[in-house]
Amino acid sequence: MTQLSWTGKAAKDLRKIPSKDQQAVREKINTLLYYPNIGNLDFRKLTDRDNQYRLRVGSYRVLIEVQNGEPVVMEIQRILRRSSTTY
Repeated sequence: MTQLSWTGKAAKDLRKIPSKDQQAVREKINTLLYYPNIGNLDFRKLTDRDNQYRLRVGSYRVLIEVQNGEPVVMEIQRILRRSSTTY
């Protein structure tokens, strides 16, 4: 099973978004615990970035760093509303 850790910024980002969206983000992130059996999550590697992925949750993007090359330990780095400067 995958382990998840959160940065301080990610936890703060989560507190700032509406509670309805917070719940959706938490549910999607909890689904990552069962990687690689994550169903139809929109989870993709970021181009030109080593070990960094993004999880799409509605209009929010969860930026995730995969440690040790395999998604055994994932660090939730940021939760941002999608814009032209998100990545």
